Amino acid sequence: MASHVASLRGWHPALARAEISALLPHATLTRLSSRRLVELEGDISLQEMQSAVQCASGCQALLCHAVVWKREEDSSAFFERIQTYLTTHPRNGSVAVRSMKHEGKMVGVSSREFAGKIGGMMSAQGYEIDLESPEHRLGMVLDASAGIIACGWMVGSGDDSDGIVSRRATDRPFFKPVSLDPRLARLAVNVASGPREKGATLDLMTGTGGFVLEAALSGRETYGIDLDPLMIEGAQKNLDWAMPHSDAKLLLGDATQLSAALPKQAHRRISGFVLDPPYGRNSQGSLDHAELIQSVLQSARDVAAEDADLVLILPMHPFGELADEALVVGAPVDLLHGQWNDIESTFSITGWRINQRWVEHVHASLGRLILHATIVPQD
Repeated sequence: MASHVASLRGWHPALARAEISALLPHATLTRLSSRRLVELEGDISLQEMQSAVQCASGCQALLCHAVVWKREEDSSAFFERIQTYLTTHPRNGSVAVRSMKHEGKMVGVSSREFAGKIGGMMSAQGYEIDLESPEHRLGMVLDASAGIIACGWMVGSGDDSDGIVSRRATDRPFFKPVSLDPRLARLAVNVASGPREKGATLDLMTGTGGFVLEAALSGRETYGIDLDPLMIEGAQKNLDWAMPHSDAKLLLGDATQLSAALPKQAHRRISGFVLDPPYGRNSQGSLDHAELIQSVLQSARDVAAEDADLVLILPMHPFGELADEALVVGAPVDLLHGQWNDIESTFSITGWRINQRWVEHVHASLGRLILHATIVPQD
């Protein structure tokens, strides 16, 4: 069984682990002694890996059949493994070594020296070296905090600031101060929806359309719904700006009445739900926030696929930086609106099982609770 290594971005590794697990559901994840490296065990095709990295927010790259070396070992052992690796996992076409550093500089290890020696091995084996536009790149991640080097043929760019990470909600023609960062919106879509071919994604209260944009841009069948015609109009402007020929459908309707609002062909095909309730504007008449969430969860269940997942984002009082781990079961949270016990009961009542919770630090007076839940099969 193959073993690969995922190199994660440093923004929120705990969420990134959940994301890559959702995108590659047949893989078994094992954390290495590093906040940004995880091992993936399983028979994962190259096509599956490419699809996962292309739409991921938190994964820099996957290293195929990776070699893992620990600093306490002699460096000669590392180069021996790489020599064998190049023989047993050959590539056709030009190559180059791409080194990446996590958590600073690794003491006693020169990335330039290691990359040069590997390049020499490649050249000796007859590979064409092309440092500018290679057809294949051998990724070498040096993780200083763990004293680990992971090395393997790369899927993905390996960049910290490529694609989604460099985008901002304020770039869009229609945005509000509360608009989610695109990297969090994309990550939530991926955790909720899983692989792109799994099913459709529904943004339950679209607002400015951040979830819809990320779902559509990642190649998913996408729906968004909102009661406010101004929000639907603005979200459509954003969608047209980002993807002029998108098939994503924005619906003016009530998220508490999805059976009536959604097209019939979408019923029982929604595998990923994302919800960032619009606190601060009265979008659902007299319903308070707890009642609103309960009504939406029940309504979502009525149109959900049998293996559906959901991500809910709620504002909370600051919890501090907690980017490396999920919240432990039972850990208290101080929501800005309502009580956690009520939210927890609501999920149970409506037939959803809470799997994990994470915290994102926004600023001194605001944090976010990100919650992942799975539908409970009906008897």
